[in-house]
Amino acid sequence: MKKFWHLAEEYSLPLILGIVFALVWANVDYASYQHFLHYKIAGFFDVHFAVNDIFLVLFFGLISIEIVHDLAPNGAMHPLPKALANIWAAVGGILCPVIIFFILNFLIGQETYAKGWAIGTATDIAVALLFAKFVFPKKHAAFSFLLFLAIIDDFAGLGIIAVFYPNPDKAVQVEFLSLVVAAMLAAYLFKRLRVKSYLWFLIPTIISWLGMYKTGLHPALALVWIVPFMRQPQVKTAPIDALEHDLKPIVDFGLFFFGLINAGVPFSSVSLLTLIIFLSLFIGKTLGIFVFAKIAVLCGWKLPQKMGSAELLLIGMVAGVGLTVSLFVADIAYADETLKAAAKMGALLSLLSGGAAIFLARIILPKKKA
Repeated sequence: MKKFWHLAEEYSLPLILGIVFALVWANVDYASYQHFLHYKIAGFFDVHFAVNDIFLVLFFGLISIEIVHDLAPNGAMHPLPKALANIWAAVGGILCPVIIFFILNFLIGQETYAKGWAIGTATDIAVALLFAKFVFPKKHAAFSFLLFLAIIDDFAGLGIIAVFYPNPDKAVQVEFLSLVVAAMLAAYLFKRLRVKSYLWFLIPTIISWLGMYKTGLHPALALVWIVPFMRQPQVKTAPIDALEHDLKPIVDFGLFFFGLINAGVPFSSVSLLTLIIFLSLFIGKTLGIFVFAKIAVLCGWKLPQKMGSAELLLIGMVAGVGLTVSLFVADIAYADETLKAAAKMGALLSLLSGGAAIFLARIILPKKKA
C-alpha cells in the first residue's frame, strides 16, 4: 500500500484523476457539475471557495517552502551568481509567453481576452517533472535545471497574482494590508523566540489570510508571507521542515480536488482564446527558455554539464506544461464563464507540450539517453 501511495504522489495521479473526472462530469452533465462547484458548505463558503481560497493556501505555501530552501545557503539559488544562466533562462520563460500572448491576441484575438496574459507564465512543477522522467535519463542535469526554472516561474507567478489579479468582486482596501504586516511581525517574533512547532505559525497565517481577503487580494497567498520566518538555522528541526513534511502528502492528494474544481470545462468551450493560451505556453516557454539560455552562454554564464541545444529545447517544451497554476490564473483572470472555460481548455492543452517533448526526444537525443 505504501508503494502505491508513493507512486501516486510521484506521478501526480490525484491531480490527473481530478482533471479526468472533471472533464467527464462537465461534458456529461454540466448543470450538476456547476451545482457541485457552488454547493454551500457553510454560509457563503462553497466548494469552489474551499478549494481555491483555502486549500490553495497550502499549495502555494509548499511552493514558497521550496523557494526558501533554494535561496538558503547550500540551496540551488545560493549564491545567486552561480545560477545566473538558469535565472536568465527562467526570465525568458516568463517574458516570452506574455509577448506571444499579446502578439497573437492582437492578430486573432479581441480586447476581452487581454486579462489572461499571465496564464502562460506558469510551469506546473510536478507535472513538468513527470514528463521530464520520460524525456531524460535518471539523474540528468535537466531535472535540477527544470526544477529551478519552475520554482522561479511560480515565484514570479505569486507576485503577478498578488499585484495584477485582485478579487474582482471586492474593491481593493489597502488599509487591511496592515493585518498582513502584523502577521509577518508575529511570525518574525516567533522566529526570534525559536518557536519549534509550526502550529504556532498558523495564528499569523490566519491573520494574513484575513488581511489578504479583506484587502481584495487573493487569500491563497496567505502562507507565502509567513513561510520565510519559519526557517530557523539555529534550530535542529526547524518548523519549516516539519511543515513541509506534513504538507506534502496533503497537497499532493488534495490536488485531486483542485483538478476536479478547476478542470471541468465543456469541449464546446474551445475558441481562439484557447489557441492563444496554448500557443503562448507551448511556443513562448520553448522559445523563451531556449533563446535566453543561449544568450546567457554568450554572456559567459555556464550551463550544467550535458546541457546542449537539444536538452534546452526539450526543457523549454516540458516547461510549457502550465496546468495547475495556469488553471488557477485562468479562474481568477476572467469573470465571464465562457472566457474562463476557453482559457482553462488552453491550459489543459498545454499537456500536449510535454507529450511533444517525449516524442521529439526519441528523435533528437542519442538512443542511449532517450
